[in-house]
Amino acid sequence: MNQLRPYQQDTVNKIKTLFRHNHKRILLCAPTGSGKTVMAADMIKQAVANNKKVLFVAHRRELIMQCSKKLYEFGIRHGIIMAGKSHQEDVPVQVVSIQTFNARKDNYDFDVPDADLIILDEAHRSTSNSFQKMLEMYNDAFVVGLTATPCRTDGKGLGDLYTKLVQSSTISNLMLDNYLVGMKYLAPTVPDLKGLKIFAGDYEKRKLASRMNTPKLVGDIVQHWKEHAKDRPTVVFATSVAHSIQIAKMFNDNNISAGHIDGNMDEEDREAQLRLLREGQIKVLANCMILTEGWDEPQISCVVIARPTKSFGLYLQMIGRSLRPYKDKNNTLIIDHSGCIYEHGFADDPIEWQLTSSKEKALQKREQRLSEKQPFTCVKCDTVYKPTKEYPECPNCAFVPTKQDKDVLVKQGRLKEIKKKEPTRYVKENFYAELLYIARQKGYADGWASWVFKDKFKHFPRNKSVKAKFPTSEVLGFIQHYNIKRAKHQQAVKKMLGG
Repeated sequence: MNQLRPYQQDTVNKIKTLFRHNHKRILLCAPTGSGKTVMAADMIKQAVANNKKVLFVAHRRELIMQCSKKLYEFGIRHGIIMAGKSHQEDVPVQVVSIQTFNARKDNYDFDVPDADLIILDEAHRSTSNSFQKMLEMYNDAFVVGLTATPCRTDGKGLGDLYTKLVQSSTISNLMLDNYLVGMKYLAPTVPDLKGLKIFAGDYEKRKLASRMNTPKLVGDIVQHWKEHAKDRPTVVFATSVAHSIQIAKMFNDNNISAGHIDGNMDEEDREAQLRLLREGQIKVLANCMILTEGWDEPQISCVVIARPTKSFGLYLQMIGRSLRPYKDKNNTLIIDHSGCIYEHGFADDPIEWQLTSSKEKALQKREQRLSEKQPFTCVKCDTVYKPTKEYPECPNCAFVPTKQDKDVLVKQGRLKEIKKKEPTRYVKENFYAELLYIARQKGYADGWASWVFKDKFKHFPRNKSVKAKFPTSEVLGFIQHYNIKRAKHQQAVKKMLGG
C-alpha cells in the first residue's frame, strides 16, 4: 500500500480544492526528493476511480519509465506512448513522450487519447512550443505541472500557463523530518568568470567551457575530492562534454574509478555507466547536462559543481540529486568549484516562489540575508557555513575568523555586504490577500488580517481593496508561529498577574 506522507496528502488536498474552485491549471512546486511522482500517482489513481482519462507527459525517456514504474506500484494500468514501445489504447492512463506525441498526432493511424487530467513533468519546460502544441488540443482538461524549480533561465514566466501555484514542503522542513539528508558545503576554489558574456540568462557555453576546462582547474577538482570526499559515491557536473570527459580521465589517472555520461551517448551506454555507479564499480560519474533532471540515485553523497551558472533552478537541480536518504548516509557533501554558493546561497534557504507572466521578470522571492548570515568560507578548511554572533567558529574545524581573514574573503569575491531589502508592494499585498482568505474562512473580522499584517511588516496594510487569495504554505506557517507566539505571551501575562 502506498500511503502518502502528511505534506504529500496536504498538497494533493490543496490541488483538489483548487480544482473544485474551477482553477484548471495548477503548478505544483516541491523540492527534488519530496516525491512529486508519488503525489502525481495518487492524483491519477483518484481520477481513474472517478472514470476519468489521464495523460502523464514528460520530455525524457528516463522520466517516462520512472513514472511507469510508480504507476505499477500504485496498481494503475497504463499505456506508454513513446518510440520503441507498443501502444496499449484500451486503458484510461497514458504515459506520454512529448516528442512522440507531437510526431504522431497528425498521423491518420494514431488515435489521439482523450484526457480529463494532464500531468506535466518538469513543468518549468511547459511553456515551450512542444508542450503548448499539445495543450492546445486539450483546452477543457485540468492540468497539473510538476517542478522543483518554477523558474526559467530565459525569464519566461509560468503565470501565462498556470493560474495557481501550490508549494509543497521545503528542503529545510524535509531535512528536519528526515525525508532528506543535511548538506555540508566546501568551496575550495572560485573560478575567474570576468568578461564572460550572458546569453539567454546564463553564461555563454563555449567560452565558459574553455575557461573551466584547464589542467589546473580539473586537477583541483580531483585533489580536493581526494582530500574531502574520500569514498563517497559522487556525481560531477561539468560545463561541456569535453570538460566532463577530461574530469573522468583525470580521476582515472589518479587511480580513482570514474565514468562519463552525456546526452549524445546512446541509451545502452548511458545505462551501463549508471549501472556501474549503482553497483559501486565506479566511484565518480562526470556528466554534462544529462543528470540534472529525473535521475534518482540515493547512494550519491557528494556533488561536485564544476559548472558555473546564473540559473538558480539549475543550481538547485544539481544539488538535489544527492539529498535522498540512504543506508548509513548521514549527509551530502557539496564541493563547489563554480562560485555558485556565492551566486545563489544555500540550497535550503527559504524561498517564496511566485507565478509571473512573460511580461514580468521571473521572480523567486528569497529571504534576504544580513551580511553575517551570507555564505562564509573558512580560510582554514574551505567549509562554507553561516556564522552567527553566538557561534562564529567554523563547524568543521572550530577556527574563528579575524577581520583580516574577512578582508581576504572580500578580495576573493567570497564575501560582500548584503543589505536587507524592504519587501515589495506586490509581496505585501499578496500576504494581506492570503490573510483575508484565512480570516473569512475562520469567521474572523477583516481587522484580524490587518493586525497580523502589522505584526510582520510593522505597519498596517496600505491597500485594503485586494481580493482574498488562497494561502501559501509560507503564510500558513507564519500564522502557526504567530498563534504560538501569542499563546506564549498570554501565558506570560497571566503568570505575571498571578493568574
